[in-house]
Amino acid sequence: VLTERLGLDSRVTTLGHIQRGGRPCAFHRILLNWLPTLQGIEAVKAVLEATPDTPSYMIGVRENKITRVPLMEAVEMTRTVADAIAAKNFAKAVALRDPEFLQSLEGFMTTSLPYKEKTFSEEKVSPLCDG
Repeated sequence: VLTERLGLDSRVTTLGHIQRGGRPCAFHRILLNWLPTLQGIEAVKAVLEATPDTPSYMIGVRENKITRVPLMEAVEMTRTVADAIAAKNFAKAVALRDPEFLQSLEGFMTTSLPYKEKTFSEEKVSPLCDG
């Protein structure tokens, strides 16, 4: 339609290649291909095991493990994190998140902030040094 009706040049693009800027490493292949598959398998298991008394689940990943969390519990946790952020209690908001979130946040902050050359005071020079 884009080409025939509007005369636009259009092409199919594999978005992953564009997003990464190159070929994925092994970790990304596993993360981007297998993790969603494992989550899907867990979701199917949850449906097959469901009874009228079983809560609805949010299928997620916590500390590199596929997990089931009751949906209402997940919603409440999301609200609690949002409330902590609104109250500017960022330490609480981070503490409520998965430990991997903190690692990702620290990585983001490290790569986002301008580099400041570290300076050392004379008191912190190793006693093994002569000067």
